[in-house]
Amino acid sequence: MFYRTPYVLFAVFFSLSGCGQDYSLAPPADSEKITVTVKLPKELKTETMWVMYRSATCKRISQGASGQRVERDGHHSVYKEFQRQGQSDLYQIELLKDGGGACKWHLANVTFGVVYADPTQFGENVTYGAGGGVVVIFDYNNSPRGGADIKVDGDLTIKKDYYPWVSESFIGAYKKDVSLITEGNDYFLSYQALKARQVYFEPMLHTGFLVRSEGPKVKKKGNYATFTYPDGSMESVPRAKPDFLKLQTIRTGRAADCFSLWRYANCPDRRPDLLPDWLPEPEKPGYGRYVIVDEWGNELPAYSYRLVGQDGQIFRDKSDTNGRTEPLPVSAHPLRKVEFPVERW
Repeated sequence: MFYRTPYVLFAVFFSLSGCGQDYSLAPPADSEKITVTVKLPKELKTETMWVMYRSATCKRISQGASGQRVERDGHHSVYKEFQRQGQSDLYQIELLKDGGGACKWHLANVTFGVVYADPTQFGENVTYGAGGGVVVIFDYNNSPRGGADIKVDGDLTIKKDYYPWVSESFIGAYKKDVSLITEGNDYFLSYQALKARQVYFEPMLHTGFLVRSEGPKVKKKGNYATFTYPDGSMESVPRAKPDFLKLQTIRTGRAADCFSLWRYANCPDRRPDLLPDWLPEPEKPGYGRYVIVDEWGNELPAYSYRLVGQDGQIFRDKSDTNGRTEPLPVSAHPLRKVEFPVERW
């Protein structure tokens, strides 16, 4: 298990109180369900899902630094295995949003992911390293791995490119492992999806674009790991992981900026799009927004747009961190014209 052990050990230092002796789950028959689906490449397998329920009724009691009593929401963990859907490459788990019971449990977050089914295909004694993990938070609290990097409305669809990385380390105990590399600085993708009832994860594995690294044999200032990329290029830099954007560029022939949401405006052949859905603004009746995405469907933040409404009114601004336009009056929908002015920064 790539995530279970440290948190289970952490949990035993606390006790639950406030529910007598019964703090088990007892979901009501009409509890809403959340379905998590993974579209699985043949080289990978799903990991056991860690499901965490939270209770404000049954507190978790601990001692503070000065010996004071500290109360936090109680946690209840459940572990579930994905089930294959027929002979397809789809694997699913159904979760109950309301955990019920005397503690009034509610679904707080899940941690799951994919790993290589057979790491030894990359060499004898090769083990699995890291990467391929996903955290989805369903309430306003952090997960055991911290807060969410991305917040979404409605259902959650995750489609990400992944590359195999074989790493060889020499200092200390010799180790050779294979990891999964995707965008971001962590090995886990982290989302908050308060309203999601469907979570879909599709790791798009590019097996033919393997990157290798060889760590230094002597611990010395200026000695770094050497990365060898699929095109034969090499670099020795103070970086913990391979350059994901470099891998994207090697595979597609497109500039690295095209794969960076915050630098997408600098992409030489950018292909932005405006989703046709009109999203009413709850806090501003009579107004709504559109969402700007790149050609892979990723929401583009701080991206310039010029929209001509149905009434001829012109709206020009930049999208927010979720790729949404500023609120537009309902009289602007549907739009007459959509433009993305060339602005570089």
